[in-house]
Amino acid sequence: MRLNNYSPVNNKRNNMFKFNTRMFQCLLAILLSCFSACGSSNNSNNDNGGITIPIDPGNTGGTTSNKPKAMWVDVHANFSRLSTKSAITTYLQKMKDTGLNTVYVDVKPGIGYALYDSDILPKLVKWGSESVPRDWDYLGYWIQEADKLGISVIATISTMGYGYTNAKEGLIYDNNTWDGKTQVKMANNNPNTLVDMRNETGVDAAMLDPSLPEVQSFVISIINEIATKYPKLKGICLDYCRWYGANYGFSDATIKEFEAYSGKSVTNKNDIITSTGGMGPLYAKWIEFRSMTITNLITNIRTNVKNINPKLDLQLWASADWASRYSCGQNWASKSYTPTASAIYTNDYSKTGFADQLDVFVLGAYSEYVWKKEYPNSVWTVENFVTTYKNFIKGDCKVYGSITASSYNATAMSDAVYLSMKNTDGLMVFDLSHVVNNGLWTAIKEGIKRVEK
Repeated sequence: MRLNNYSPVNNKRNNMFKFNTRMFQCLLAILLSCFSACGSSNNSNNDNGGITIPIDPGNTGGTTSNKPKAMWVDVHANFSRLSTKSAITTYLQKMKDTGLNTVYVDVKPGIGYALYDSDILPKLVKWGSESVPRDWDYLGYWIQEADKLGISVIATISTMGYGYTNAKEGLIYDNNTWDGKTQVKMANNNPNTLVDMRNETGVDAAMLDPSLPEVQSFVISIINEIATKYPKLKGICLDYCRWYGANYGFSDATIKEFEAYSGKSVTNKNDIITSTGGMGPLYAKWIEFRSMTITNLITNIRTNVKNINPKLDLQLWASADWASRYSCGQNWASKSYTPTASAIYTNDYSKTGFADQLDVFVLGAYSEYVWKKEYPNSVWTVENFVTTYKNFIKGDCKVYGSITASSYNATAMSDAVYLSMKNTDGLMVFDLSHVVNNGLWTAIKEGIKRVEK
């Protein structure tokens, strides 16, 4: 799970900057005076320029303590760290002691190999220069040990990722089975310059083309296998269930799928994205097609998962910035949400919403800025994301606030945990490696305590 790519016709993304230190001495004095009874452990001086909030004065409904509170375990970042059973046991206990009750475990990452007992995929034993041979079931052991501690396990998969481009490793590099089935980029908006993702470097993963029926069938078979073999799982979370970016999906096979969907003939790919990177006459329909492709895939996945195990949650992680998701086909909103008319959205775009197909949407509020006052006039704050998602979801599914620990200090971490816990149905912290490297266990625990009683 990493930062997502944006459309070439809307690429002025709000950049994330370093934290700005601002002193609100008068406000802090008032707050500290009002809540002095809570003690110093209940307040923190927010050196990130936001508002300091003490332990919540009261839980509405008294249900906060039952909310899922999770840690995501990224397999690439923790490949060697979790090479032994004892390491898994140790970190599970650390999560329990921190107040967490759920863990997201990568079991089919973007390299395309398995960290579960698979009859379909090769076992993941090497990634780049790291080798970790195992003669035991990685996912099975997580489930076994987590169950002893009352911790739920969510298996996560990179839905479309099947290759590590930097080292040319992974399933789609093993043989020619996947020729013509990976996403193809139209480079420099030039229809004559098409690049297979397998030949790129620096992309998060080489991804299969979700519009192809054989790809959808293959992806669903992976998910079915996990759902069948691990009945004690709490859920399966889809990651990278999307197109890589707006200029991907320009292979002849994908264009044929688009023509069949739209009823329009593509004689020039610049009718979709112009040579200058603008929106061609077919652009809006192209966006609708790509979004509907992803929604149809998710719908089919849900049907299969629920047929196997009706109690198994279907979850999906995506960036919380809904306005940018059209570029990669992720309309995580409700079908009852209708965006403001524009050159991007067709009249039927709302039909591509997939919130109703999820049990849980994991809202990727991945901003370095926690409070709105730190980054005024921008949507890119944790506070904004966790307080506005209802406008899009409209109650169709549960939503967990997901935050990144990659560049937070202790105060910011506590604040981000607080905001997510207070405003959504649960919490997910990404990822174990960042928490360990930045020493944020205590901050997470304090953020939870500010809400829970």
